[in-house]
Amino acid sequence: MKKLAKVLALMALSAVVCLGVFAFAACGGNGETYDGEYKYANAWDATKSYGVKVHVSVKDGKITKVTYDADAEDGSYVNVSPTWKENAHPGDLGADKTKAAIDNYLKETFVGKTVTEVLALEVAVTDKGEPSVTNADKEAWSAYVLTGATQTSGRFVLAIQNALKDVK
Repeated sequence: MKKLAKVLALMALSAVVCLGVFAFAACGGNGETYDGEYKYANAWDATKSYGVKVHVSVKDGKITKVTYDADAEDGSYVNVSPTWKENAHPGDLGADKTKAAIDNYLKETFVGKTVTEVLALEVAVTDKGEPSVTNADKEAWSAYVLTGATQTSGRFVLAIQNALKDVK
């Protein structure tokens, strides 16, 4: 009877250890998430900022997910100006189309990329911090540009790079 009790206890302990290993593996499956931000003062109102806050998940040196915080409702912190009209300049997406495209843009553009390749991107900025894209600059990171929303793309790249700087 003692042998049976020992065998049952050993089996129960083995089951607990196996479940613990499985749970530990499942918890670590998503990697780490890093937060980043890029912002600069709004040229028309210094109390407000253009920018974006991102959350970048990384596993084994590759980006697995990118999310971002919504623009502040009071307009104090925005990535996409709500008054931006489609074709304000030839090819501009405008606010509505840009906002509708962002989730897919982040998924299609960054998920699967390595930390190294995203950190290697160079986005030019003006002396005020605004992403500024010349044709030469655009060629260097064109695969990361949401066509028609270049400044928004630049803010995302710079915020994601700021998040990734802490990845080891």
